[in-house]
Amino acid sequence: MVMQKPSNNVLFLSIEDLNDWVEPLGGHPDTKTPNINRLAHRGMVFDAAFAAAPACSPSRTSALFGQNPWETGIYANNHQWHQFYKSGARKSLVGRFRDAGYQTRGAGKVFHVSPDKFDFDDWTEFEQRHHETYNQISKTAQTSKIGNNTDFGPTEDEQQQYDDYNTDWVINQMKAEASGQFWALGLYRPHLPFIVPKRFFDLFPSDIANPPGLGMNRFDAYNMATQKSLPDAGRKVADKSGFLRRTLHKCNEYKIFTHAYLASIAYADDLLGKVLDHMDATKLWENTTVVLWSDHGWQFGEKLAFRKFSLWERALRVPLIFAGPGINIGHSDEPVSLIDIAPTLFSLMGLTCPDQFSGQDLSPVLCGKEARMRGHTLSIWGANFTTDSPYIALTNRSKTHRYIFYWDGSEELYDHRVDPYEHNNLIFTPGDVPKDEINRLREEHQRALEFDLADPVS
Repeated sequence: MVMQKPSNNVLFLSIEDLNDWVEPLGGHPDTKTPNINRLAHRGMVFDAAFAAAPACSPSRTSALFGQNPWETGIYANNHQWHQFYKSGARKSLVGRFRDAGYQTRGAGKVFHVSPDKFDFDDWTEFEQRHHETYNQISKTAQTSKIGNNTDFGPTEDEQQQYDDYNTDWVINQMKAEASGQFWALGLYRPHLPFIVPKRFFDLFPSDIANPPGLGMNRFDAYNMATQKSLPDAGRKVADKSGFLRRTLHKCNEYKIFTHAYLASIAYADDLLGKVLDHMDATKLWENTTVVLWSDHGWQFGEKLAFRKFSLWERALRVPLIFAGPGINIGHSDEPVSLIDIAPTLFSLMGLTCPDQFSGQDLSPVLCGKEARMRGHTLSIWGANFTTDSPYIALTNRSKTHRYIFYWDGSEELYDHRVDPYEHNNLIFTPGDVPKDEINRLREEHQRALEFDLADPVS
């Protein structure tokens, strides 16, 4: 039996370490993302989309295999997702599209580890260009114990960078009148180091506004008031990035650091614009479904935490946009997870969803149909998984609340209707909220967190 060639295409766009500082989500007043905004105006923006884990490997594995970290066993970046892949127990989204007759071509950071490190037959073709290197630019990088990985600043060098090359490669694969294609582009920026051409820094004022929700009029690495409603476990999570916050404070480079992240976002957005221009010129919109997502968020001193690696809103909230034939234009406030991408794409392409996928199909929301949705999302983070005393924290995010449960039994509960930046932990300071209501919310959220944890994949 000859498989019929699919008539449609998928464009799968991932952006590394991009938090909610994009125009459609309103995450930072100074951000400039005209092309993400342009894509948003062609499709559906999920205002409450969250990563299943606040780290690259577990989040990407969950998104690309359609399963939660407690099902894959990939909880942290040091857990070997390619060993999970090699076990053959489950196929990735890319491999399943190839099995369905699609040509799968990609470049950049799609999965967590580049495919040149192991046998990987999900791709018809994959282009891997290694990252560029720079001399240290910032005082923080010169002072910090992890050096280049915390570097940031403008470069005068306009030569083609890693993301430029991969973007051009994918565009060259996107031929007019194409069908049966699955194209994937993984942009590395705004991942550290935040080094991009100077023209992207020049887009912003010299005095960048503080991030919404910072909780202070200025960044102060030692202002413990911002942690006043955290249990000890929460402080321990925040203090994991203590070296970075202290070094930024010492070098007086917090504003420059924030500026560099915004410039890196603008750089990624500019590359997205090249892809969208090509879509317009080739009329690929007529038969191509586009999904844009980020693997997790990024913190900038909220609760004195930096980077990802926590279960608070800014570490987990991400852009998620679908656009293409039959997809409505607008915003949805439905809480969704990145594990929902796989079943949604299968449904939109008219393919049968495998039992492997644990996520929910979002196509009813995208296409304006009635459907009962999950109503909440789950995420996990922790450390020391292979010891007798692992640090495991879980969170459940509903439309109105976030609940966090830590390894020592301590808790956080935030009401996003009145506290969108999670300053007031209702477990510690309930205010006018009756105790019975607090207990009801705790029990409701705890029920959602009752599931078994797969052994970590090493």
